[in-house]
Amino acid sequence: MKKLLSSVFIAITLTGSSYALTDLQACFNQFNAGNYQQAVQYGQKAVIEYPKNPKAYFCLGKAYTQTGQIDKSIESFKKASEYDSNDHDLMYIYNWLGGLYEVKGDHSNALFYESKSLKLARRFGDVDVEESDLNNMANIFADEGNDSKALEYYKKALELENGKSQTGAIYNNIANVYSDMHNYKKAIEYYKKAINVAEENGHYLRSGEGMLNLGDTYREVKDFKDAKLYLEKGLERVKKVGNKYWEGFGYRYFGLYYRDIGNKALAKEYLTKAYNIFKAIGDSGHTLTVIHDLSSIK
Repeated sequence: MKKLLSSVFIAITLTGSSYALTDLQACFNQFNAGNYQQAVQYGQKAVIEYPKNPKAYFCLGKAYTQTGQIDKSIESFKKASEYDSNDHDLMYIYNWLGGLYEVKGDHSNALFYESKSLKLARRFGDVDVEESDLNNMANIFADEGNDSKALEYYKKALELENGKSQTGAIYNNIANVYSDMHNYKKAIEYYKKAINVAEENGHYLRSGEGMLNLGDTYREVKDFKDAKLYLEKGLERVKKVGNKYWEGFGYRYFGLYYRDIGNKALAKEYLTKAYNIFKAIGDSGHTLTVIHDLSSIK
């Protein structure tokens, strides 16, 4: 069963960021502090107050991403691209759009925007954005089942990453590929690396993502004790951050866990929670996946 890959988004504001715009500055401040729900609220005010300011849409898009509202995030980044003619800014905007479309499973649009971002990153010599684009393109190849090409691109991204803050996300994705190849020993090894790096860098959400994927991998090898341990830890973390997208995956993984240990009632309960979240945030692909999961419980 394919697990959720981690897209790498560049955490940066756009050019000319020294401004005295109250709601807009508050949006970035709350985002940087990890208060994503508050960032959304200030971002919504900022785009009303400054309807043609790309920075307002950029901040709102980032905040929507962290709260799992993918469609709203894409809409905001597209608005940012409409009002920004600076190629350096567009490099970042395209990076985010590509990663978001990859999360939705829209590979055509994902490759389109990642390729545009990668071209600009190489033009500007921006290694961080190039690394991010390579990781996100590798995600697309992994989603399409091209495991060897995915691993090739992940390793290229790791060479550019050189131990910086996104290493954990790339380790998580490499683990996902090994999991898809049923090489669970390697998958567990890389998930643990991903969690360690995330915790070392204070990435609370990333560590939660890794724990959920690790827990589900332990389920697949029928180590139900460790599966429950990591699923509980991971779900607690993504809920605390307020990321509905990953919360949905946490409920789904728990549903599969309870299914496999024979507790059909709890399996249906958790899968229904996952279904409701994916439906509420407009993720039709994973909504259908959960419907399939529910149909497997007789």
